[in-house]
Amino acid sequence: MAFALPNGSRVYVQKSKDTALEFETISNAKEAVATLKANHGLAVGDEVIITSGWSKINNAVAKVTKVNNTDVTLGNINTSDTKSFPEGEGKGTLTKVTAWERLPQIKEVATEGGEQQFTQIQFLDDDTERQLPTIKSAKSKSFTIAHDSSLPIYPLLEELDLTNEVVAMKMYVPKAKETRYDAVRVSFDPTPATTINEIETVKISMTVESPAITFYKDK
Repeated sequence: MAFALPNGSRVYVQKSKDTALEFETISNAKEAVATLKANHGLAVGDEVIITSGWSKINNAVAKVTKVNNTDVTLGNINTSDTKSFPEGEGKGTLTKVTAWERLPQIKEVATEGGEQQFTQIQFLDDDTERQLPTIKSAKSKSFTIAHDSSLPIYPLLEELDLTNEVVAMKMYVPKAKETRYDAVRVSFDPTPATTINEIETVKISMTVESPAITFYKDK
């Protein structure tokens, strides 16, 4: 058992990316292996956004942990369950993140959604209701930062708000020795919130597009 404080954590937003690399096959394994074309250029440690016919990894963000010619292993991307990941249906793309921009001066972090939803059932001969899980609600998160329009993150956030592009995010938590990745769409209004005797702030809202966070411990 272990636990850690988030103090000292750093958050980054994708600034640029490479051309998407197509793969026709991806394995069913505890760490999925995508087969790319020759001269793909990916290396161990590269961070990639996945698109796939398998919805449970579509828009997931992963680190490359092994490269063997055209076979690229995606660390912590578990596709071993063939019911969730039907064989032959996972083709898609890998897109390398080439640069990140740090989200500085974070005052508050908030998350919403992801709650399990239920449907209630009662038959004529029942004295009590039955309950079945259905879906989980859509997830979102937000960051409140101290306002400074000269920060290099501002034009990037404004561009992402305009394009509505799905981009990678990562958060490094040094006390947990862990990096966490997901993919989001960004909404940003640079108008600062102003209150007497308090620093001005702006809020960045994000819809979470990846099916799950991927976690990578320091080595």
